[in-house]
This record gives sequence, C-alpha cells and structure tokens, in this order.
Amino acid sequence: MNLIHSMISHPAHGRLSSQATRSLARAATAPPFLTLLTAAALADWLVTRTVTRLAIFVPKTPEMIAGYQWLNWIGQFGSTLAALAALAGLAWIVREEWRTQRRPWLGAAVAGLGGLSIVFLATAPGAWLLGYYLLMLIALFGLGGRSLRLVQPQTVRFAAFLPALAMMSAGLHQAGPALYAVLHLPGPPAWSNQFYLAGECLVLAGALAIWLAYGRGAGILAWLIAALPAFGFASAYLSTPAMTATIVIWSNGLTLFLPWWVYAVALWLTGAAVAQCFLAGDRRTGWTILLLVAAGYAPQLSSQFHYGLIALWLLSLPPAAAVMAREEV
Repeated sequence: MNLIHSMISHPAHGRLSSQATRSLARAATAPPFLTLLTAAALADWLVTRTVTRLAIFVPKTPEMIAGYQWLNWIGQFGSTLAALAALAGLAWIVREEWRTQRRPWLGAAVAGLGGLSIVFLATAPGAWLLGYYLLMLIALFGLGGRSLRLVQPQTVRFAAFLPALAMMSAGLHQAGPALYAVLHLPGPPAWSNQFYLAGECLVLAGALAIWLAYGRGAGILAWLIAALPAFGFASAYLSTPAMTATIVIWSNGLTLFLPWWVYAVALWLTGAAVAQCFLAGDRRTGWTILLLVAAGYAPQLSSQFHYGLIALWLLSLPPAAAVMAREEV
C-alpha cells in the first residue's frame, strides 16, 4: 500500500504507476474456486483415505454399518468433486501461464498431465505411464526453480521449494518401476526406496520451512488450535502404534520410520502456520497449505498429485507488492 500511495502522490512516478498497473494485469492469479477445491480435497483425505479406512479396525453393529455407508458416500462425493475441481485447477494454471507468458512450457507440461489423467480413465496407461511421470518431474522442476527466484525472504522461497523437492523425490520412486517395465528389466529398482525415505525427510523439513515462512509470529490461539491435531496423532500413536502407522501410510503416505515425536512436531508447526494465516487474514495461503497437506506424500491417484501441484503453483506466485516493485528496477 505504501508503494501504491507514493506512486499516486508524486507525478514523477506516473510512468512507473502505469507500468505497475500493466504488470499487475499480467500477473497470475489464484483460481476463484480455491476454497471449494481445498474443502473437497480435505474431504477426500480425511473421509475417503482416513476415516473410512480406520473403520476397518472397528467392530461394526448394524447401525455402524449404515453410518459407514453414508460416510463412504460422502467421501466418494468429496473425492469426485475434488478430482473435477483439480482438473479445473490445472486448466486455470495453463490459462494463467499462457496469458502471462511466464513459462509456456510449464503450462504445456501441466496440460499434458491433465490430458493423460483423463485418457487413463478409459484406457490402461501402459508405457504412457512413464510419460506421465516425466511430465510430473518437469512440472515440479519448473515450480521448484520458480520458488527459488521469488522476490521474497528465503524462508518463503524454501516453504515452496522443499515440498516441491519432496514431491520430486516421491515421483522418482514411483517412476522407477514404470521405467523398468518399459526397459523390460527385473524390478523393482533397489534405489527407489532411498528416494522415498529421502522425500519423507524433505516433507518434515518442508513443515519447518512453512512454519518459518508463515507461522513464526503465531500467537497463543494459533498454537492452541494447532495442538489439537498434533495431540490427537500423538495420543493415537502412543496407544496403538501399529494401527496408527498403518492408517498414516494409507492416509498420507508417510511411513513413520523416524521417531514419532518428529511427525507430531511437524504437524504442530504446520497447523500453527495454517491457523496464523487464517487469523491474520491471509486466507489464500491458509487454503493453499491445507491443499498441499491434503495431497499427501507420494499420492497414489493422479487427482491427489494435482492437489499438490496446484498448491505448489500457488505458493510460487509472487505477491502484488513484489510485482510492482520489480517494475521499479
């Protein structure tokens, strides 16, 4: 706001003001349905991939079976809505990349990911699955590199870069069997598991980076809100570690091979960052972090990977003030 006021107040800055206006008009924007997409993705994660799977371990009375069926229908509706909204989100990214002429090749890679995911609904992927993973890595490489070039503090850059690096590591793990199948080599490759474990460490490092970027100034209320999911995870793990670990890998893809308290702290830090974003009025960042969390680590479905890709693209968007400041240089 101070930059805008100074441009308006001083006639000598008139030319810069018009340049900044044009630059803002060319700047990429978040999709207007981000809240709907994130809410549906959270339903897909918490209901379809977590609660309904947790019900496997619970003895079911006839009433509970009826409730489980309703819960399953709700989860299926949320998953379907999230998948459709994610495809719309990919289309939005392609539109914004081409409209702003930032990285047309990135838009082409994202368009290819969306197109192949639709094609795979009707036909078996076969050798084309390797092409999907290649486009995935290209898109993640582009977004990771873009995040490092943001005109922002280093903490904000790494809040987007580390999750992108974690998704790339998981992508290499998933692409290994597809590569071996195309080359007719015996598998799975021995090196792929190392990428998976390294990516899990990067997920935890990314949680710290997100807190440093968006939650370091969190107040007591934000910490208390964030303590609820962290305390729930810690309680569940300490009471039934084997079942909790099984549910977590089904739900979020993490193996919990590190000490349990590391994951509890990471969950607490991420929750504090999300709560602080909403309490401070930065709803776009809050929804974006939640969308990234809902994607999970090493997602098994293309729609879940799309959640993470959209979230990374949003985290790598420069703020309006940075766009105008760049025009001054």
